[in-house]
Amino acid sequence: MQIGIAGLPGAGKTTLFNALAHQHAQVGGYAGAEPNLAVVKVPDDRLDRLSELFQPRKHTPAEVRFVDVAGVAKGMGQESSAAVLAHLRTVDVLLQVIGAYQSGSNPRADFEEFSLELQFADLGQIEKRLDRLEKELRLGSKGTPQERSAKERELAVLQRVQPVLQSGQPIRAVELSREEQREIASFGFLTQKPTLVVANLGDEQAPDDVLGVLRPLVAEAPHAEALAVPARLEMELAELSAEDAAEFVEALGVTDRQLGNVTQRAYALAELISFFTAGDDECRAWTIVQGTNAQDAAGAIHSDLARGFIRAEVIRWDQLLEAGSEANAKKRGWVRQEGKSYTVADGEVLHVLFNV
Repeated sequence: MQIGIAGLPGAGKTTLFNALAHQHAQVGGYAGAEPNLAVVKVPDDRLDRLSELFQPRKHTPAEVRFVDVAGVAKGMGQESSAAVLAHLRTVDVLLQVIGAYQSGSNPRADFEEFSLELQFADLGQIEKRLDRLEKELRLGSKGTPQERSAKERELAVLQRVQPVLQSGQPIRAVELSREEQREIASFGFLTQKPTLVVANLGDEQAPDDVLGVLRPLVAEAPHAEALAVPARLEMELAELSAEDAAEFVEALGVTDRQLGNVTQRAYALAELISFFTAGDDECRAWTIVQGTNAQDAAGAIHSDLARGFIRAEVIRWDQLLEAGSEANAKKRGWVRQEGKSYTVADGEVLHVLFNV
Protein backbone atom coordinates (compact mmCIF):
# COMPACT_ATOMS: atom_id res chain seq x y z
CA MET A 1 0.00 0.00 0.00
CA GLN A 2 1.12 3.55 -0.73
CA ILE A 3 0.17 6.53 1.42
CA GLY A 4 0.72 10.00 0.01
CA ILE A 5 1.38 12.77 2.55
CA ALA A 6 0.36 16.24 1.37
CA GLY A 7 -0.91 19.61 2.53
CA LEU A 8 -0.18 23.32 2.58
CA PRO A 9 3.37 24.61 3.14
CA GLY A 10 4.24 24.57 6.83
CA ALA A 11 1.54 22.08 7.79
CA GLY A 12 4.12 19.65 9.19
CA LYS A 13 3.94 17.01 6.46
CA THR A 14 7.59 16.01 6.63
CA THR A 15 7.57 16.05 10.43
CA LEU A 16 4.73 13.53 10.31
CA PHE A 17 6.57 11.57 7.61
CA ASN A 18 9.62 11.33 9.87
CA ALA A 19 7.48 10.18 12.79
CA LEU A 20 5.66 7.52 10.77
CA ALA A 21 8.67 6.21 8.87
CA HIS A 22 11.43 6.80 11.48
CA GLN A 23 13.27 8.98 8.96
CA HIS A 24 15.37 12.15 9.25
CA ALA A 25 14.20 14.10 6.22
CA GLN A 26 14.69 17.85 6.21
CA VAL A 27 11.81 19.72 7.82
CA GLY A 28 10.85 23.37 7.76
CA GLY A 29 10.00 24.66 4.32
CA TYR A 30 10.81 21.50 2.36
CA ALA A 31 10.10 22.35 -1.30
CA GLY A 32 11.99 19.72 -3.25
CA ALA A 33 10.68 18.61 -6.62
CA GLU A 34 11.14 14.97 -5.68
CA PRO A 35 9.21 13.53 -2.74
CA ASN A 36 10.64 11.94 0.39
CA LEU A 37 10.09 8.18 0.20
CA ALA A 38 10.20 5.43 2.81
CA VAL A 39 9.06 1.82 3.06
CA VAL A 40 7.89 0.71 6.50
CA LYS A 41 7.01 -2.72 7.84
CA VAL A 42 3.46 -2.82 9.18
CA PRO A 43 3.31 -4.15 12.75
CA ASP A 44 0.82 -7.00 13.10
CA ASP A 45 0.49 -8.88 16.35
CA ARG A 46 -1.31 -11.71 14.56
CA LEU A 47 1.67 -12.36 12.31
CA ASP A 48 4.06 -12.09 15.26
CA ARG A 49 2.14 -14.78 17.12
CA LEU A 50 2.05 -17.06 14.09
CA SER A 51 5.82 -16.74 13.82
CA GLU A 52 6.15 -17.64 17.50
CA LEU A 53 4.22 -20.83 16.74
CA PHE A 54 6.07 -21.87 13.57
CA GLN A 55 9.52 -20.41 14.27
CA PRO A 56 10.02 -19.82 10.51
CA ARG A 57 13.26 -18.96 8.75
CA LYS A 58 11.63 -15.76 7.46
CA HIS A 59 9.17 -13.35 9.05
CA THR A 60 7.69 -10.98 6.44
CA PRO A 61 5.18 -8.30 7.49
CA ALA A 62 3.17 -6.27 5.01
CA GLU A 63 4.78 -3.03 3.85
CA VAL A 64 3.57 0.55 3.49
CA ARG A 65 5.30 3.06 1.23
CA PHE A 66 5.06 6.67 2.38
CA VAL A 67 5.33 9.42 -0.25
CA ASP A 68 5.87 12.90 1.24
CA VAL A 69 5.50 15.71 -1.30
CA ALA A 70 6.24 19.42 -1.07
CA GLY A 71 3.56 21.81 0.07
CA VAL A 72 0.94 22.95 -2.42
CA ALA A 73 -0.78 26.33 -2.12
CA LYS A 74 -2.72 28.87 -4.13
CA GLY A 75 -0.43 31.09 -6.17
CA MET A 76 2.48 28.69 -6.57
CA GLY A 77 1.72 28.27 -10.26
CA GLN A 78 -0.29 25.63 -12.08
CA GLU A 79 2.72 23.82 -13.51
CA SER A 80 4.56 23.68 -10.17
CA SER A 81 1.43 22.48 -8.39
CA ALA A 82 0.76 19.84 -11.05
CA ALA A 83 4.34 18.54 -10.82
CA VAL A 84 4.05 18.05 -7.06
CA LEU A 85 0.58 16.51 -7.14
CA ALA A 86 1.53 14.11 -9.93
CA HIS A 87 3.51 12.10 -7.37
CA LEU A 88 0.25 11.40 -5.53
CA ARG A 89 -1.77 10.00 -8.42
CA THR A 90 -0.57 6.43 -7.88
CA VAL A 91 -1.00 6.27 -4.09
CA ASP A 92 -3.79 4.24 -2.48
CA VAL A 93 -4.63 6.70 0.30
CA LEU A 94 -4.15 10.44 0.60
CA LEU A 95 -3.02 11.73 3.98
CA GLN A 96 -3.89 15.44 4.17
CA VAL A 97 -2.00 17.24 6.96
CA ILE A 98 -3.56 20.30 8.59
CA GLY A 99 -1.18 22.51 10.55
CA ALA A 100 -3.13 23.17 13.74
CA TYR A 101 -0.13 23.58 16.03
CA GLN A 102 0.36 27.32 15.55
CA SER A 103 -1.51 29.96 17.51
CA GLY A 104 -4.19 31.51 15.35
CA SER A 105 -4.30 28.63 12.88
CA ASN A 106 -7.52 28.09 10.94
CA PRO A 107 -8.07 24.36 10.31
CA ARG A 108 -11.25 24.95 8.32
CA ALA A 109 -9.61 27.43 5.95
CA ASP A 110 -6.54 25.22 5.51
CA PHE A 111 -8.67 22.16 4.77
CA GLU A 112 -10.79 24.04 2.26
CA GLU A 113 -7.83 25.70 0.54
CA PHE A 114 -5.94 22.47 -0.03
CA SER A 115 -9.08 20.57 -1.01
CA LEU A 116 -9.73 23.26 -3.62
CA GLU A 117 -6.25 22.74 -5.09
CA LEU A 118 -6.99 19.03 -5.48
CA GLN A 119 -10.32 19.79 -7.13
CA PHE A 120 -8.68 22.20 -9.59
CA ALA A 121 -6.07 19.56 -10.45
CA ASP A 122 -8.74 16.93 -11.17
CA LEU A 123 -10.89 19.39 -13.12
CA GLY A 124 -7.94 20.28 -15.32
CA GLN A 125 -7.47 16.64 -16.24
CA ILE A 126 -11.16 16.12 -16.91
CA GLU A 127 -11.56 19.19 -19.10
CA LYS A 128 -8.63 18.19 -21.32
CA ARG A 129 -9.86 14.63 -21.67
CA LEU A 130 -13.45 15.67 -22.37
CA ASP A 131 -12.34 18.00 -25.14
CA ARG A 132 -10.41 15.20 -26.80
CA LEU A 133 -13.11 12.54 -26.35
CA GLU A 134 -15.89 14.77 -27.65
CA LYS A 135 -13.84 15.70 -30.70
CA GLU A 136 -12.93 12.09 -31.48
CA LEU A 137 -16.52 10.89 -31.11
CA ARG A 138 -17.91 13.82 -33.10
CA LEU A 139 -15.49 13.32 -35.98
CA GLY A 140 -15.88 9.55 -35.91
CA SER A 141 -12.13 8.93 -35.67
CA LYS A 142 -10.79 5.54 -36.67
CA GLY A 143 -11.33 2.71 -34.26
CA THR A 144 -13.32 -0.44 -33.73
CA PRO A 145 -16.91 -0.37 -32.43
CA GLN A 146 -15.56 -1.70 -29.12
CA GLU A 147 -13.09 1.21 -28.87
CA ARG A 148 -15.84 3.72 -29.63
CA SER A 149 -18.07 2.13 -27.00
CA ALA A 150 -15.25 2.37 -24.44
CA LYS A 151 -14.81 6.07 -25.19
CA GLU A 152 -18.54 6.67 -24.79
CA ARG A 153 -18.52 4.94 -21.40
CA GLU A 154 -15.52 6.97 -20.26
CA LEU A 155 -17.18 10.17 -21.49
CA ALA A 156 -20.34 9.39 -19.53
CA VAL A 157 -18.46 8.88 -16.26
CA LEU A 158 -16.40 12.05 -16.69
CA GLN A 159 -19.56 14.03 -17.41
CA ARG A 160 -21.02 12.69 -14.15
CA VAL A 161 -18.10 13.72 -11.96
CA GLN A 162 -17.26 17.06 -13.59
CA PRO A 163 -20.23 19.04 -12.15
CA VAL A 164 -19.58 17.56 -8.70
CA LEU A 165 -16.04 18.95 -8.74
CA GLN A 166 -17.31 22.28 -10.09
CA SER A 167 -19.68 22.47 -7.12
CA GLY A 168 -16.76 22.12 -4.70
CA GLN A 169 -17.21 18.45 -3.79
CA PRO A 170 -14.65 15.64 -4.27
CA ILE A 171 -15.18 12.79 -6.72
CA ARG A 172 -15.59 10.54 -3.65
CA ALA A 173 -19.01 12.13 -3.23
CA VAL A 174 -20.20 10.40 -6.43
CA GLU A 175 -21.40 6.83 -6.03
CA LEU A 176 -19.70 4.97 -8.88
CA SER A 177 -20.09 1.32 -9.77
CA ARG A 178 -17.00 -0.87 -10.02
CA GLU A 179 -17.27 -0.69 -13.80
CA GLU A 180 -17.42 3.10 -13.72
CA GLN A 181 -14.46 3.23 -11.37
CA ARG A 182 -12.46 1.13 -13.80
CA GLU A 183 -13.32 3.50 -16.66
CA ILE A 184 -11.48 6.38 -14.94
CA ALA A 185 -8.93 4.48 -12.82
CA SER A 186 -6.00 5.46 -15.06
CA PHE A 187 -6.41 9.16 -14.21
CA GLY A 188 -5.55 8.67 -10.54
CA PHE A 189 -7.95 11.44 -9.55
CA LEU A 190 -6.83 12.95 -6.26
CA THR A 191 -10.29 13.72 -4.88
CA GLN A 192 -11.38 10.14 -5.59
CA LYS A 193 -8.80 8.68 -3.24
CA PRO A 194 -9.69 7.62 0.31
CA THR A 195 -8.52 10.49 2.48
CA LEU A 196 -7.25 10.59 6.04
CA VAL A 197 -7.10 14.14 7.37
CA VAL A 198 -4.51 14.49 10.15
CA ALA A 199 -4.53 17.58 12.34
CA ASN A 200 -0.92 18.31 13.39
CA LEU A 201 -1.22 19.46 17.00
CA GLY A 202 1.15 21.18 19.39
CA ASP A 203 2.75 18.97 22.04
CA GLU A 204 0.18 19.72 24.75
CA GLN A 205 -2.72 20.80 22.55
CA ALA A 206 -6.08 19.10 23.12
CA PRO A 207 -7.49 17.53 19.95
CA ASP A 208 -11.21 18.04 20.60
CA ASP A 209 -11.52 21.63 19.37
CA VAL A 210 -9.65 20.97 16.13
CA LEU A 211 -11.41 17.69 15.40
CA GLY A 212 -14.73 19.34 16.18
CA VAL A 213 -14.08 21.65 13.24
CA LEU A 214 -12.60 19.10 10.83
CA ARG A 215 -14.83 16.07 11.30
CA PRO A 216 -18.04 17.69 9.98
CA LEU A 217 -16.13 18.90 6.90
CA VAL A 218 -14.57 15.51 6.27
CA ALA A 219 -17.89 13.73 6.77
CA GLU A 220 -19.45 15.55 3.82
CA ALA A 221 -18.00 12.89 1.47
CA PRO A 222 -17.48 9.15 2.03
CA HIS A 223 -14.19 7.28 2.44
CA ALA A 224 -12.64 9.98 4.60
CA GLU A 225 -12.06 10.64 8.28
CA ALA A 226 -10.00 12.80 10.60
CA LEU A 227 -7.70 12.26 13.56
CA ALA A 228 -5.15 14.35 15.45
CA VAL A 229 -1.43 13.75 16.04
CA PRO A 230 1.25 15.93 17.70
CA ALA A 231 3.72 15.30 14.87
CA ARG A 232 6.77 17.03 16.35
CA LEU A 233 6.45 15.13 19.62
CA GLU A 234 5.96 11.84 17.76
CA MET A 235 9.01 12.57 15.59
CA GLU A 236 11.11 13.07 18.71
CA LEU A 237 9.74 9.90 20.29
CA ALA A 238 10.56 7.95 17.12
CA GLU A 239 14.23 8.77 17.65
CA LEU A 240 14.23 7.14 21.12
CA SER A 241 14.36 3.49 22.07
CA ALA A 242 11.01 1.87 22.85
CA GLU A 243 11.84 1.87 26.58
CA ASP A 244 12.92 5.53 26.65
CA ALA A 245 9.91 6.59 24.58
CA ALA A 246 7.54 4.79 26.97
CA GLU A 247 9.13 6.53 29.97
CA PHE A 248 8.94 9.92 28.24
CA VAL A 249 5.27 9.43 27.35
CA GLU A 250 4.47 8.41 30.92
CA ALA A 251 6.30 11.45 32.30
CA LEU A 252 4.32 13.72 29.96
CA GLY A 253 1.06 12.09 30.98
CA VAL A 254 0.12 11.30 27.38
CA THR A 255 -2.64 8.68 27.33
CA ASP A 256 -4.03 8.77 23.79
CA ARG A 257 -1.43 8.38 21.03
CA GLN A 258 -2.95 8.23 17.57
CA LEU A 259 0.19 7.83 15.45
CA GLY A 260 -0.15 4.05 15.44
CA ASN A 261 -3.69 4.39 14.11
CA VAL A 262 -2.65 6.23 10.95
CA THR A 263 -1.71 3.13 8.97
CA GLN A 264 -4.59 1.13 10.47
CA ARG A 265 -7.13 3.77 9.44
CA ALA A 266 -5.55 4.09 6.00
CA TYR A 267 -6.01 0.33 5.49
CA ALA A 268 -9.66 0.61 6.51
CA LEU A 269 -10.35 3.62 4.26
CA ALA A 270 -8.81 1.85 1.28
CA GLU A 271 -10.82 -1.27 2.17
CA LEU A 272 -7.65 -3.34 2.42
CA ILE A 273 -7.21 -6.43 4.58
CA SER A 274 -4.43 -8.87 5.35
CA PHE A 275 -4.32 -12.63 5.03
CA PHE A 276 -1.41 -14.86 6.01
CA THR A 277 0.65 -17.76 4.79
CA ALA A 278 2.37 -19.63 7.60
CA GLY A 279 4.87 -22.46 7.83
CA ASP A 280 8.41 -23.44 8.76
CA ASP A 281 9.90 -21.57 5.79
CA GLU A 282 8.08 -18.27 6.18
CA CYS A 283 5.23 -16.51 7.95
CA ARG A 284 4.03 -13.66 5.78
CA ALA A 285 1.26 -11.07 5.59
CA TRP A 286 -0.35 -10.30 2.23
CA THR A 287 -2.43 -7.21 1.48
CA ILE A 288 -5.56 -7.51 -0.66
CA VAL A 289 -8.73 -5.53 -1.27
CA GLN A 290 -11.70 -6.49 0.88
CA GLY A 291 -13.95 -8.83 -1.11
CA THR A 292 -11.11 -10.54 -3.01
CA ASN A 293 -11.81 -14.17 -3.89
CA ALA A 294 -9.47 -17.05 -3.07
CA GLN A 295 -8.09 -17.40 -6.60
CA ASP A 296 -7.16 -13.70 -6.83
CA ALA A 297 -5.71 -13.81 -3.31
CA ALA A 298 -3.55 -16.72 -4.45
CA GLY A 299 -2.43 -14.51 -7.33
CA ALA A 300 -1.17 -11.95 -4.83
CA ILE A 301 1.29 -14.63 -3.67
CA HIS A 302 2.30 -15.73 -7.18
CA SER A 303 0.60 -15.69 -10.57
CA ASP A 304 1.17 -19.46 -10.95
CA LEU A 305 -0.98 -20.11 -7.88
CA ALA A 306 -3.90 -18.26 -9.45
CA ARG A 307 -3.40 -19.85 -12.88
CA GLY A 308 -3.31 -23.38 -11.53
CA PHE A 309 -5.62 -22.86 -8.55
CA ILE A 310 -7.34 -26.02 -7.32
CA ARG A 311 -8.54 -25.04 -3.84
CA ALA A 312 -7.43 -23.27 -0.68
CA GLU A 313 -7.18 -24.65 2.84
CA VAL A 314 -8.42 -21.87 5.12
CA ILE A 315 -8.38 -21.32 8.88
CA ARG A 316 -8.64 -18.26 11.12
CA TRP A 317 -5.30 -17.21 12.58
CA ASP A 318 -6.57 -17.45 16.18
CA GLN A 319 -7.94 -20.96 15.62
CA LEU A 320 -4.57 -22.07 14.27
CA LEU A 321 -2.87 -20.69 17.36
CA GLU A 322 -5.37 -22.40 19.64
CA ALA A 323 -4.88 -25.74 17.85
CA GLY A 324 -1.11 -25.40 18.13
CA SER A 325 -0.41 -26.98 14.73
CA GLU A 326 -1.99 -27.51 11.32
CA ALA A 327 -2.40 -31.21 12.09
CA ASN A 328 -4.36 -30.52 15.26
CA ALA A 329 -6.45 -27.90 13.49
CA LYS A 330 -7.42 -30.44 10.84
CA LYS A 331 -8.32 -33.03 13.48
CA ARG A 332 -10.66 -30.51 15.07
CA GLY A 333 -12.28 -29.76 11.72
CA TRP A 334 -11.21 -26.12 11.75
CA VAL A 335 -9.44 -26.19 8.38
CA ARG A 336 -11.93 -25.56 5.56
CA GLN A 337 -11.60 -26.45 1.89
CA GLU A 338 -12.63 -23.45 -0.23
CA GLY A 339 -12.92 -22.94 -3.99
CA LYS A 340 -12.06 -20.12 -6.38
CA SER A 341 -15.03 -17.91 -5.55
CA TYR A 342 -14.58 -17.97 -1.77
CA THR A 343 -14.21 -14.47 -0.32
CA VAL A 344 -11.08 -14.25 1.83
CA ALA A 345 -11.59 -12.60 5.23
CA ASP A 346 -9.16 -10.47 7.21
CA GLY A 347 -6.82 -12.54 9.37
CA GLU A 348 -7.29 -15.88 7.65
CA VAL A 349 -4.39 -18.24 6.97
CA LEU A 350 -4.36 -19.77 3.49
CA HIS A 351 -2.59 -22.80 2.08
CA VAL A 352 -3.13 -22.81 -1.69
CA LEU A 353 -3.20 -26.08 -3.61
CA PHE A 354 -2.45 -25.64 -7.32
CA ASN A 355 -1.25 -27.42 -10.44
CA VAL A 356 0.49 -25.85 -13.44
